[in-house]
Amino acid sequence: MSPDPLPPWAQPGITDVFAARAFLAALTHPETLTLTSTDADVGYPLTRLGHRFRGHGMCVSRSHLAATPPNGDLVAYHRSLGLGPERVFCPAVVSHRTPLAALVLNDQALCARLRADRSLARILLSFKDRAGAALVDRLDLIPAYCTPAPEAYETANDKLAFAEAGERYGFDTVPTRVVRGADALEAAFEAGAARWGAGCALRLRRGAGGRDIHHARTLGAARRIGRRLAARGDVLVASWVPSSLVVRNVATHGIVSAAGFAPLVFSEQVLRGCVFRGGRVAREWDAREVAVIQTALARIARWLADLGYVDAPAGIDGLLVREGERLRFLALDPNVRLTGTMIPWAAVAKLSEAAGRSFLWQFEWMRMLGPALTFERLRRALGPDLLVPGALERGGVLPAFVRTTRLGPLGASSLRVILLAHDEAHLARLRARVRALGLIHR
Repeated sequence: MSPDPLPPWAQPGITDVFAARAFLAALTHPETLTLTSTDADVGYPLTRLGHRFRGHGMCVSRSHLAATPPNGDLVAYHRSLGLGPERVFCPAVVSHRTPLAALVLNDQALCARLRADRSLARILLSFKDRAGAALVDRLDLIPAYCTPAPEAYETANDKLAFAEAGERYGFDTVPTRVVRGADALEAAFEAGAARWGAGCALRLRRGAGGRDIHHARTLGAARRIGRRLAARGDVLVASWVPSSLVVRNVATHGIVSAAGFAPLVFSEQVLRGCVFRGGRVAREWDAREVAVIQTALARIARWLADLGYVDAPAGIDGLLVREGERLRFLALDPNVRLTGTMIPWAAVAKLSEAAGRSFLWQFEWMRMLGPALTFERLRRALGPDLLVPGALERGGVLPAFVRTTRLGPLGASSLRVILLAHDEAHLARLRARVRALGLIHR
């Protein structure tokens, strides 16, 4: 018998189809309640402006937790595409100082309602802190892909612990030092800058999304950045990898089990400076590139398993670099939780199956100043380039989230989109159509 054909969303040689199908099934199962906000992880700021939109955006589950009710027009559009959610649960009291899991835990009436709901059997949390663990117990639901203890999440996302694990478990990282004081900073900078002659990266020991990564080309710059960061926690110094060596800026996403790392998808990061803005996914990767990355992931999975982090999702960011004839994967960042790419990936997987074809796709967070954006304006402006039911195979722009703060006649808009394209030219045209909606981008 010939082997089963790959589903249209699978990357050949990369995706573990068995693990991916099981994960999709858990996300979309009618008995699963999802909390995909990452606000419990250190490094995701809780602000007065944005905290009410936690849990908003693309969703593939039927029952979902969010800080406030999402935009009804956008949710109806997502449902028309076969996505979700069907039900959204929100806490009665919302505070920008408190992660969403803790807000739900503090709402006794909501917890009683969810506990009594016999249609729910399991819960999937993006990141499980102590409040998340208490919420699982309070609701008496089975944890799905979030069984590790909060302590495992905390240790696994410690960037210094990750760099030190590279030496013990045999995966390549950039040598990293924690510095306290001016003398330690000077010594660490001189050692790090000598590696490639491109200066050093300074960052906090815990963080996410590239928000606290800074490139210091000189010792003076390192001192200024170090003083600013030190007020918020331990400062790490590592060599800066020059762009001339980088083949791909890689983000890997998969499920960690006792048997290893089961990849869902490899993407290339979309960055603004060092800040993460999205990812780009193509089907084709060179077999040698994949082999180098997967060797590192297998060793990283052993470290995670030893920490007690198994049967849960994780992402590893790194640089695929070439020095002479040698190809290496430098693992830089552990994102040991449900990554920001996994829900867009799940949405594209569902849409690809419905369309019966694969896509070159990209998701991106965009911020722009211009006419105030609403979903209805997006629909009118994008016209035939908007992804629509009944013609999924042609691809298009899928708005996942839109929010605008009005500034007189204009608006400061935050927009998350998924672009589903047939080829590079189609992808470029779709992205240009979205960017044309704003006058100024940042």
